[in-house]
Amino acid sequence: MEALKSVIQKAARLKRDEGIVHLSSLQRGLPWAAVAQIANLSKELLPELRGVKRSEALSLIQKWLSQCDHLLTPYHHTTMYDFMVQTYIHHQCLYQAFLKKEVNRQCMHSHLEIHVPPHPLPLSEGTDLGVWEKQKALKELMAAETVKLEEIHRLKEQAKAQILSKQQVRLSDLSLEDRLEKQTLESMVRSFLQAEVEDVKEILIKEIRATQELLEIRLSQTALHGVGHSSGL
Repeated sequence: MEALKSVIQKAARLKRDEGIVHLSSLQRGLPWAAVAQIANLSKELLPELRGVKRSEALSLIQKWLSQCDHLLTPYHHTTMYDFMVQTYIHHQCLYQAFLKKEVNRQCMHSHLEIHVPPHPLPLSEGTDLGVWEKQKALKELMAAETVKLEEIHRLKEQAKAQILSKQQVRLSDLSLEDRLEKQTLESMVRSFLQAEVEDVKEILIKEIRATQELLEIRLSQTALHGVGHSSGL
């Protein structure tokens, strides 16, 4: 009785697989003559694929499709080959690995840490979404303000150091032995100041730009505080 049941199940399974191949051939636009031949050849091929190694199964599929070369275009040939490999070979490997334990496979294990979200606070202790978003935006603006202040301070120190360095060089070149006339002295001071401005011009431009950005950040902070007060009213 069990043997008869096994034979019936095997026949039903083969019939189902043949139907899948037939339907797949139609869906992929194969000519009718090729569909009929593939359906007939699949009756012989599918039983031979069960229980064989992957390399043998691939060889059988290639041999099987070679009998349809005169009916299939290269595209259809490749399409059917991919279908057979992805459908039957893939499932057959799974069947052997998990049911028959006949496939020697290397298993790799890795430990993954699962981070669950934090437990939410009770509604009475929570924060309104709008308030939270405002607090977050203010915190980001405060951080940006701190960065800009540090940048401005750094630029000022850089300009100061550069001016002092240039002054020492120019003063060392002056000769104070001779008496200087007033006009000559004024001209010298004027050129001295102009040279200082040219020396730190690029740094001053960066400082001005950073100051403008700092003002924009503070205006944004003021606007956020204003939104909070207006909503409270």
